[in-house]
Amino acid sequence: MGVPVRHDYWRSSASYRVRIGAGLKGVALETVSVDLRTDAHLSGALDALNPQRLVPVLESTKGALAQSLAILEYFDEL
Repeated sequence: MGVPVRHDYWRSSASYRVRIGAGLKGVALETVSVDLRTDAHLSGALDALNPQRLVPVLESTKGALAQSLAILEYFDEL
């Protein structure tokens, strides 16, 4: 996995925070949209990344981060 993968929902304020942070830091991300209205966050795929079943989740070579502030700190460390 070269480019980190962001799992998010477009109306999530925490996901929006991560999108802004990635843009400001110039971090290239692949995006996987998780439609919360159709309960896509309850699927096994997201559950494997974040047992809390919340978005955003960032998959990177170092593992998965599931809190927006932790993801922003990760961007700072890049």
